[in-house]
Amino acid sequence: MRAITLISCFTLLLCGLAAHTPPCAGAENIKAAASATQGKKTAAPGKSAQTKPAKNKTAKKTPAKASPTKASPAKAAKPAAKAQTNAPPKETAASRVSASLGSPQHLNLEAETSEGWKPLAQKLQADPTAAPELAVWFRGLPDYSPQPMGEKIKELFTRDFMRRPRVEDGKKLPPSRIYRNVVTEVNVQKCREFLAANARAFEAVEAKYPVPSNVLVSLLFVETRLGVFVGKENAFWSLACMAAADTPEKVRDALAGLPIDARHEEWLQTRLKSKSDWAYAELRALLLFCRDNGIDPRVLPGSVYGAIGICQFMPSNLARYGEDGDNDGRVNLFSEADAIFSAARYLSKNGWKKGIGVESQRKALKHYNNLNIYANTILAMAESIRSGVLQTGPPPGKRKR
Repeated sequence: MRAITLISCFTLLLCGLAAHTPPCAGAENIKAAASATQGKKTAAPGKSAQTKPAKNKTAKKTPAKASPTKASPAKAAKPAAKAQTNAPPKETAASRVSASLGSPQHLNLEAETSEGWKPLAQKLQADPTAAPELAVWFRGLPDYSPQPMGEKIKELFTRDFMRRPRVEDGKKLPPSRIYRNVVTEVNVQKCREFLAANARAFEAVEAKYPVPSNVLVSLLFVETRLGVFVGKENAFWSLACMAAADTPEKVRDALAGLPIDARHEEWLQTRLKSKSDWAYAELRALLLFCRDNGIDPRVLPGSVYGAIGICQFMPSNLARYGEDGDNDGRVNLFSEADAIFSAARYLSKNGWKKGIGVESQRKALKHYNNLNIYANTILAMAESIRSGVLQTGPPPGKRKR
């Protein structure tokens, strides 16, 4: 999913490293660094690397009152156990990235920029809205691949030319309203545990923004399973590949098996131009952000389309919506508090107001991802957390908050 549409996608982080960056010996090392941050489906318990949230004048010292525990659709929820705020948080992919961003790093000036990246590096050097020194990051970056743009073109081609209605027993079914494998009792309980573990941050964010905590935790769960899956690609490499893939010849190998022919050539060229321009703007935003915060973008994990962090911001949304939720002087979207505040700020700036109805809530969430099923799933999860009754669909349109 993209954050924003802001990937799906800083998605989008990780600010505040020392002004040095790590050696990058080549494609193998960078891929290893990125994949090492990917969490397993069951995260091992351990001490989180997240910085301790600073005290907030608006936040209470006591943990938030726990919501009811899970329940089946027809049964009321049982009272939840008292929040264990002193228990060590579970280690996740996000917490490991956060820890690595705080370690001393050094740029390997011995590495070379491959021939395939030189046109893109030169474009950045000549861009008056960028900076010449950004080109240094291409040193040691793995070579170009058509795979990231190929994934996007396959997604768009399927949507525009191959979408088929769902059929059961010969009858056409209506589109799914929610992702049923997401809104489950187990996942609702995971969200409640995350709310309890980050009670101070959620209390503070509700004092500042109109977005309820149950909506925010549901969004973070849908995006990254609360920081467990923050992306297995290198965000810089993915965006650079998409930015460079501006002609059909550069993506043919990644489109094998797709029924694309001469009838689709104009469509393909238009899509490639649009998406490569978009990727270049996101790449520029990412590199400027990393330069200003001393981060090596070559080891920064993200989605295949470059979204970053627990809240999956696209890089262009970092400057507009990224917020320092734990008051440590930096925006790090792999920090729980920063991701919570940044997501709340994004939604509040894109239409979420106090007391708005379900249709307006859905509209605000679709700024994050423009799919009804995405917004409906978040609303169903949030209502399940609030009510203690597992929802099988989105709330009715007239319900508020």
